[in-house]
Amino acid sequence: MKRREVFSSLTLGIVGAVSLPSWANNWTAQNLKPDSLELNTSEEDLLDDICEAIIPETDTPGSRTLQIPKFVKLMVTDMHKPADQEKFKKGLAKINELSISFFGKSFGDSSTQQKLHLLQGFGMSSDENLKFFMDATKRYAIRAYTTSEYYQVNIEKFEFAPARYHGCVPLNQ
Repeated sequence: MKRREVFSSLTLGIVGAVSLPSWANNWTAQNLKPDSLELNTSEEDLLDDICEAIIPETDTPGSRTLQIPKFVKLMVTDMHKPADQEKFKKGLAKINELSISFFGKSFGDSSTQQKLHLLQGFGMSSDENLKFFMDATKRYAIRAYTTSEYYQVNIEKFEFAPARYHGCVPLNQ
């Protein structure tokens, strides 16, 4: 290895080591950009109810406890074009309408069985907005749950770095 390559690698390593702590410390909830979905309170409550129907609170935390609806909103805001965000909002609005027409009550007031029945039907719907909403919500809710700290530590038994080191172990073990 040439001396210039060594010095450039060393310089890059030092700059990275110095800048990493300040960069990582800027990850706070206050620094997140506001979502462009601009859901009102009733729409946010509806999204909470839908996510809770997908991942209910049992002996494990549910979607409200793990703040999954916040993740869903953030992912739709960050990962989708404004046209798709509009589809998402239209699908969300349609859910309450359909719940009222089928059961005579809003989605939040419906029983667990009725909610599950509606959600299963929405996934197979021919309505483009409703299908997009349901696919995105389900996909992001499951991703949020399976990447949550609770799931990784308690269910997957993932051990964060530096993990374990067994230096002096006989080879036959």
